Amino acid sequence: MAAWVGLTGILILAGFGAVHSSAVEAFDRHITSTVVAHRTPALNSVMRALTWLGSWVALVATGVVVLALAVRRNLAWLSVGLVLVAWAGEVVAVSLAKHVVRRQRPPTELWLYPAHGWSWPSGHAATAALTFAVLAIVLTRSLHHRLAKVATWSAAVVVVAGVGFSRIELGVHWTTDVLASLAFVTGWLVVIFAVFAKDLRAAESTLRIAQPTTSEVA
Repeated sequence: MAAWVGLTGILILAGFGAVHSSAVEAFDRHITSTVVAHRTPALNSVMRALTWLGSWVALVATGVVVLALAVRRNLAWLSVGLVLVAWAGEVVAVSLAKHVVRRQRPPTELWLYPAHGWSWPSGHAATAALTFAVLAIVLTRSLHHRLAKVATWSAAVVVVAGVGFSRIELGVHWTTDVLASLAFVTGWLVVIFAVFAKDLRAAESTLRIAQPTTSEVA
């Protein structure tokens, strides 16, 4: 809880800094104008589809996967609890920062996608970062080859980066909104898994011991 309060406080303070910094404003406007100038119909279509991976749809799908693995005893229930904690912390922090900082979105004439609420930080980018980090963690548990693990994490990073870029390309967020979300979620997940690392290892060990071996099944 203390770590969450600290990270959320940093997120809010950074938001106030972004709102009142002429350098940050100039940076954001430059990136947005550059991206908008290079839009194409094909790119717009891809970004509209990709941005859904940062919506509640991807979050619910991930939740179903995690819950199914726990029911099948392929994942410890502690992991499910930590995923819920991570999700709750992300949602509350993002919502709180939006209502406290109250940063304006880019001009509506740039929007290619409907948006509501305040700009700082990006909810879609935060959801994508949390969702695909959890999926990568869960999937790599069953992978034994280093290359496969690297490929899984690389794919997750590419998707998260793509969702973040989509929010900028679609004109509904500034670049620093996206970067703030990615930084917060990364820090929040690191804290959770650092604090509960020992408990997670114990839970996973208990789960492996409880699972029947091939000879027992036969």
